[in-house]
Amino acid sequence: MEKTYSLTAHYDEFQEVKYVSKYSSSGALPNGFNLQLGTAGAKKPRCGLPRWSRREICLLSGLVFAAGLCAILGCILVLKYLALDQAAYCLEGCQERRAFTKASRFIATNIDPTIDPCKDFYSFACGGWLRRHGIPEDKLIYGTIAAIGEQNEEKLQRLLQQPVRRPYRASAERKVKEFYRSCLDMTEIDRLGAWPMLEVIEDCGGWDMGALGKQGRWDLDELFYKTQGVYSTTVFFALTVNLDSKNSSRYIIRIDQDGLTLSERTLYLGQDDESEKITISEYDDLRRDINSMYNKVTLGELQRITPNLKWKRLLDRIFHERFSEDEEVVLLATDYMQQVSEIIQTTPIRILHNYMLWRIAVVLSEHLSTPFRDAIHEFAKEMEGAEKPMELAKTCLSQANKHFGMALGALFVEEYFSSTSKAKVQQLVEDIKHILDRRLEELEWMDEETQRAARAKLKHMMVMIGYPDFLLNPGAVDKEYEFEVHQKTYFKNILHSIRFNIKLSVKKIRQEVDKSA
Repeated sequence: MEKTYSLTAHYDEFQEVKYVSKYSSSGALPNGFNLQLGTAGAKKPRCGLPRWSRREICLLSGLVFAAGLCAILGCILVLKYLALDQAAYCLEGCQERRAFTKASRFIATNIDPTIDPCKDFYSFACGGWLRRHGIPEDKLIYGTIAAIGEQNEEKLQRLLQQPVRRPYRASAERKVKEFYRSCLDMTEIDRLGAWPMLEVIEDCGGWDMGALGKQGRWDLDELFYKTQGVYSTTVFFALTVNLDSKNSSRYIIRIDQDGLTLSERTLYLGQDDESEKITISEYDDLRRDINSMYNKVTLGELQRITPNLKWKRLLDRIFHERFSEDEEVVLLATDYMQQVSEIIQTTPIRILHNYMLWRIAVVLSEHLSTPFRDAIHEFAKEMEGAEKPMELAKTCLSQANKHFGMALGALFVEEYFSSTSKAKVQQLVEDIKHILDRRLEELEWMDEETQRAARAKLKHMMVMIGYPDFLLNPGAVDKEYEFEVHQKTYFKNILHSIRFNIKLSVKKIRQEVDKSA
């Protein structure tokens, strides 16, 4: 406890000394010193102290006051020095102690001490948290990670609502904030209604069931290009550019099967318990055997496997190249693609065309007006059980993160992420790597060749902590989003982002793999 210092305490003691002769018959001061007032045969003195003593005591009082003031000032200086010393030390220790205190408080409030951990450890560890938190109506699952995510969402929403600090045309900050605001502008979105989607349908040749449909001009090859290369919709198959699973130094075109609208096969065909067990077992066995899935073929071989799809024409248009017949691609679902080829051959073009347009509409309709969004929610409610649609602000934040993840991350890092914290974590990881390298040297059960391979792997391990450094460079972030964004054209903003990302993806096919990215 800190000492307290009072000038009045010293002043009261002085007053007691001054007036002691008035209240004490013994002539002794309370401090034990005797004050000699006169001899027995002398003239009786006046009541009180003589005048010269008064002047002396006044001088004494001044000295006492000055001494007390000096003592107080000295104590203040000492306390100030100690405070500065503690502040310097706090940079090293206090933050950690505060973090430990916060963590221990979090654990203490979230456990249920009434539960025996030996009988039900989950309820013991999480019971307190479960009592205080329910699953929100707009979510299917909820946990501590989701709760932390909500805190970050609130921070990001505040950042997006702030004025644009870099308002120039190419500014990624301007684009992500205008994109977010265009998403929130339901008045404008509802005013446009279905027209943005009708323009897409017209661009794809029109629907047979509407006045725009003209069967004579339908071109299935053109529609495959539009679905995959313009609107990024996976119809019948997924066409992507990925790292080669067996050679991580290169990118390669990958073709895989695509799902239908519903999430599970049983929702279409039904399935009894026994056949479900067999199917799951077969699927697990297949996924364990990566070699049975990984099928690297040339374009010429792919054309022979699926003769009813014009692969070279499709890939040439999407990638803006002239591929040779020897260009390699990875085919992950050979049997499936053979059956797709057969379906394309045997199904009327009108049905194929309408189905492909419907798939585009399913993907893009979430960006349309309120009636479309209500229908999507009713469907999701039946399929997944979500009682309420997600709040508009959260939906728009999710879309901003999907289409402008780096720009949004740059705003967050600039405002909330300490470079000092990143450096500390990086040093921690380097220390762990150093200790692990020493431990590998000491392992007796590992032969020298394996040990060298393990240490080489450790040495070349790349550490990516927190965020890439280029996020702190606005010009570098701007280059990630070289497409137009306007505050009143939400649906077009989505299409511009989709097309730009397709452009970035197809460029990878001839690029070096940057493993530090």
